Parts: sequence; C-alpha cells; structure tokens
Amino acid sequence: MAEMQSPVEFFALKEQPFAPTADPAYFYATREHKECLFRVWNSIDERHGIVVILGNYGTGKTTLLRKLITGMASNPDQYSTAIIGSPIPSWTSFALLDSIVLQFGLHPGEPSFVTHMETLNQYLLSNRERICTLIIDDAQNLNKRGQLELLRLVQNLETPQHKLLNLVFFAQLEWMPVLRAAPNFAQRINMTYTLGPIAYEETRNMIEFRIAQAGGMPGSAPEFDEIAVRAIHAYSEGSPRLIVSLCRNALLVAAQLQTRQIGHEIILHTIDRTTLPEPEKRAQVVAAIADALRGATGAVPQEEAALRGDRTTRDRLTREQRAVQMLLKSVKDRQPQGSESP
Repeated sequence: MAEMQSPVEFFALKEQPFAPTADPAYFYATREHKECLFRVWNSIDERHGIVVILGNYGTGKTTLLRKLITGMASNPDQYSTAIIGSPIPSWTSFALLDSIVLQFGLHPGEPSFVTHMETLNQYLLSNRERICTLIIDDAQNLNKRGQLELLRLVQNLETPQHKLLNLVFFAQLEWMPVLRAAPNFAQRINMTYTLGPIAYEETRNMIEFRIAQAGGMPGSAPEFDEIAVRAIHAYSEGSPRLIVSLCRNALLVAAQLQTRQIGHEIILHTIDRTTLPEPEKRAQVVAAIADALRGATGAVPQEEAALRGDRTTRDRLTREQRAVQMLLKSVKDRQPQGSESP
C-alpha cells in the first residue's frame, strides 16, 4: 500500500491552513472583528486611555492582539508598546509594576515602588510624541483590587490634550464582575467591546479564506460542502478556535480517504473521533444536518429516518449514540482497503 500523504501534500497546499496557532496571516476579519479593530485603533491613536476587549475562549482575541502588535511593530517611530502575555494571578502590585517597566525596556536602579513609578513616568514624559501602549492578554488573571489600582495610577499621567499611556486589555467574560467591583478603574474605561460567536456565512468565508491563504487551488484544494459547514457551525457554536480545530482534523480524514470533497459524513466522523463526548452538542449537529438535508430534498432524509427507529430503539439510544449512528456507510465504503480509521 502506498504511503499515506499528509493533508498538505494531498491537497497540494503550501502549509496547513488550519494550524492551531494565531497566525496574523490567517486572520479572517469578520464584520465584528473589523469593527472591533477599527474602534481599538481609533482609541489608541487618539490616546483615549483604557480599552477592554472581552470574549469567551476561541472568539479571536489573541489573533486581534497579534494584529495590533504587528501594526505597531511596523511603525516603531510612532508606537512604543509593552506586552504582558499572561499575568500571574498571585502577582503583587509591585510585581505587576516591575513587569510593566521591564516590558518597556526600563531598568530602574533601586527596586522600590517609588523608583519604578518615577522611572515609568519619566519614560512616558520623554516619549510624549510617541503613542505609548501597554497591552495585557488574559487580563482576567488580574483579579486583585491592588492590581487594578496600580493600573489606574500608571494610566493617570496625561497632558492637557491626551493620556500618555494607553491600556489595552484582552480578557475572558469572567473578568466583568472584577471590573464592576472596581468602579474607580471601570469608570476610566474609554471603550469595551465584547466579541461574540460568528455566523454561518462568516464560518464558510473563514474556511475558504484560510484554504486560499495556504495556496489552495481549484481542482486540488479541499472543498467543504454546505451541509458540512452547517455541521461545523452547529458543533462549534460559532467559535473560530473550534471551527479551525474541526477543519484541521477533517482534512486528515479526507486525505486518508483520498477525497477532496468534504461532506457532513466526514465532519460527523471527525466529531466522533476527535472531540469530547458531549451528547447535547452532538445532538444539535444531528439536528442541523437533518434540517439542511430536509431543505435540500424536501423530504425526511433517510439518515434521520434511520435514527428514529421504533419506540424501544429510540428510547434506548442516547443523543450521542444517535449522532454516532449518523456516520454514514459511505465513510467506511470509501476507506482504502487495509487502512485503519483515523
């Protein structure tokens, strides 16, 4: 048997289009992402102070962050940027301040709160012609009153025209109660933007964009049909991270089956083999596929009818088991002889 090709080789791609890293080159800007970026850039360039971007896991916060960093790094004469990737929840206020001055490339002589603050203030004043910005990812880790009070203090320095330091926070939604409990800080936030799940059409566009970015060409690139995308969107609930993960694993199955057409059978197979056994999520995928098939044919699809069975069988099967049964026979039929299921 011939050696199995990787998805990149089989689909004649330059690289994996659904890599698990937040590569700015593969950032698909949805309408919501575009609006968020526009508002964040405006607040930064106008030096309005504090910006908070909230969202659940996998909604694109890290990719937006890297897009900002890339834009700032391309113009170092205009922007001075410090980045704290993931603050440690147990940090004291001084530990947080120490990290801030180090990220700006400063090295205060005496390790004291006063010395650090003076060093930072002097830096901001001497760089008042540049746009100085502190970006903090995973800001939900900042859950102590003293940490937010410190950030309020470092952001207080200003000229009559603008703030000398922007603060941009990327955080999970769980940070909201912390902000509400710190009104002195919360009232100084210039803008808060909450990222939500992406719509079905955006899901399809994101998949196609990533394949094109990876060098996908007609006739060799993978093709996700409409019902496959419906299934991906139903399972991911619009989370870009989950969409990317499902697509990456689906390409592996398709490459093993030696098919460039990716239908809902392959997506169901991927969900069954590569995700946690969550009956509710799998059930909503089954429902989405059944609705799509019914809409396409105008009749109750054979797969859905098979799932119904008689009352005894229906009562015995859990929603998860029904979803697994929707792995259609065509997947096994198209499997190369002698190969094992991925």
